[in-house]
Amino acid sequence: MCLRHYPQEPEMVEFPPMGFTENGSATFLSSGNPCLDFFFHIVPETPHQDLLKRLQLSWNFNDLTTLKLICNLRGVRGTGKSMKEGFYTCALWLHFHHLKTLACNLKPILDFGYFKDVLEILYRLIEGVNVRENEKAEWKEKKENGFFFEKNFSYVCKVKAKKIRVEKNVDKAKKLFLYDKVCVFFADALRDDMALYNEGKIYDLSLAAKWCPSLDSCYDKSLLMCESITRKLFPCVEYEDLEDAHYVYRVRDRLRKEVLVPLHKALEIPEVYICAKKWEEFPYKRVPSVAMKLYKKLFYKHDKERFEQYLDDVKEGKTTIAAGALLPHEIIASLNDSTRAEVAELQWERMVNDLAKKGKLTNCMAICDVSGSMNGTPMEVSVALGLLISQLSKLRSFML
Repeated sequence: MCLRHYPQEPEMVEFPPMGFTENGSATFLSSGNPCLDFFFHIVPETPHQDLLKRLQLSWNFNDLTTLKLICNLRGVRGTGKSMKEGFYTCALWLHFHHLKTLACNLKPILDFGYFKDVLEILYRLIEGVNVRENEKAEWKEKKENGFFFEKNFSYVCKVKAKKIRVEKNVDKAKKLFLYDKVCVFFADALRDDMALYNEGKIYDLSLAAKWCPSLDSCYDKSLLMCESITRKLFPCVEYEDLEDAHYVYRVRDRLRKEVLVPLHKALEIPEVYICAKKWEEFPYKRVPSVAMKLYKKLFYKHDKERFEQYLDDVKEGKTTIAAGALLPHEIIASLNDSTRAEVAELQWERMVNDLAKKGKLTNCMAICDVSGSMNGTPMEVSVALGLLISQLSKLRSFML
């Protein structure tokens, strides 16, 4: 039997829905891939509800890829978008919908951010997702009313913190599965760091000691994190003859003296020197990039001679300056500061050199939109990326 072959009709390709840009140009409203849409559309100005909607669609489409995209939101030092608020929103969504996924991925998630992130997530779980916005509004109102100048300001804050801790936060926090995981995570990190410290491997230390909540610190007042971490680090077995109150007092003191103080000294944390006003001992080469941008005016004011000598040493290649956690447009923005622009210039040079060593962006050409509609941050990003790509490109005819 002979079968006659009839050509099949081509399948209709279903295109994503069309819409318009802010300037009225035609565009696709979706790529057809929810994960790609999440990556492309989520920016710092994305409304909270839009982020959650795209997050749910992306997770339903591919949960593993979406988890990676959440890490990409937080990624600093060239690993992502450095979107702290967007990341916290996604982390809270994970807690309510996929708790064990969040708790069991603390370590890889923190590799994209820093230790403080897990404390902030816990804090927002206890106080509510809008707690930071509410605190800013409350602080602004108090400042306008002169509340900070009242004699009883410190006393009022302590009483309020104690009331919150006793009546609401402590019991609620300890019921959280994530709370216990965070305490264990900090205790393990501090234990590992002390082992490295005793071996003299100072440059292998993590920043767990820097972000570990100390007694009566902000996170400790709300979550009692200091006591909980200490209990994990120094188990009751070693103090079985003591009453619980004496045990807690003893181990908290031990945490401060035997762990945090030596690790803080080894890490040469800038804030420790600033608070102690030890400008003559300040280790400028250990200052992170964001801290350098934030504190440079203080350095010029209190230790101008040593700071300028440090900058000269960086220019001559005798030492280095950090730039990993800053985005290109953030460095460019510093050129408008009232202080001299040497810090921004050196950080920019460090960033360009680091990318050049990795062989990144060598075959690219930047096409920058500097029209009126790009005014503000979009304009700064466009100009910064244009400068960066032109410096890294091997297409010499397109270099600036």
